[in-house]
Parts: sequence; C-alpha cells; structure tokens
Amino acid sequence: MKKRFYGFLLFILFFSTSIHMPVNAATTSPTTSDDSANDFMEMFEIDTYTAANPYILVSGNTATIMFTTDEDAKVSIRSGSIYVKTTDYTRDQELSINPLQETNQLILTVTTKASVSTSYPITIKTTPEPKHKVVPRITETSLSSSRRTHS
Repeated sequence: MKKRFYGFLLFILFFSTSIHMPVNAATTSPTTSDDSANDFMEMFEIDTYTAANPYILVSGNTATIMFTTDEDAKVSIRSGSIYVKTTDYTRDQELSINPLQETNQLILTVTTKASVSTSYPITIKTTPEPKHKVVPRITETSLSSSRRTHS
C-alpha cells in the first residue's frame, strides 16, 4: 500500500511541475550555430559602433558603453550626478557607469588630440526595481513534523 501511495505521489509531483513552468520556457529552444568561435566573436566587434551609436550593455543599475573612434580620443560622460572620463587617448572606448536611475539622460563627449570636442546625447533605461520585495515564506508541513517524531 505504501509503495502505491509513493508511486501515486511521485506521479502527481512529476506532472504538477510541468503545470508551473512558464509557457515560453516550455516552447523555446537554445540557439545553435555552426559558426566557429571567431565568427561568433565578430558579430560583437566594437568597430561597428560609434560615439553617435554606441553599444550599451545594461546590467542592473550599471551600464557599460563601448564604441570606437576614427582617431585617438578621450571620452567623458556626464549628467547631473554622474561624471566618468577616460585618462588616455585611444580608439577603442569602454566606460562603465553606475549607479543609474530608471531613465538616464547623459552627454557623451569625445575629445581628440587636436582638442576638437563633439558631444552626443544618450538615453539609458534600466529595469525598474520591484515595488515590493518578495520574501519566501517557509512553513512547516505535516510531513516534516511527522518525520521529527520518528527520529
């Protein structure tokens, strides 16, 4: 009788987990490619991004801005509370900015060795913080209390 009960319990648990799986998780498949690692890396080459159209990677409340310039240059980014700048002249630019708000209006300034400066407006949006933090609730079940009495 116990074996049938445990078998039935496993059956219910196995099939109930698929009910709680999001629909898109159940229907999507991983992206595969026959390209080599070098071909894959070329898709993300920084050479195609400029100061007017930089590559912006947002993670939480931090952003990394990457692009190349036609000639060696220094770069600065500023807004009301943020000021980040590079110290060396280089063609490949990468700047990290944090902390960011939900919507950030920034000015990206590129200055060449000839002291020619060009500014570009940039807007970076981050995902909003949840209004209510969900704390998992741990409760004691009848199964766990009965185990304690036997041990």
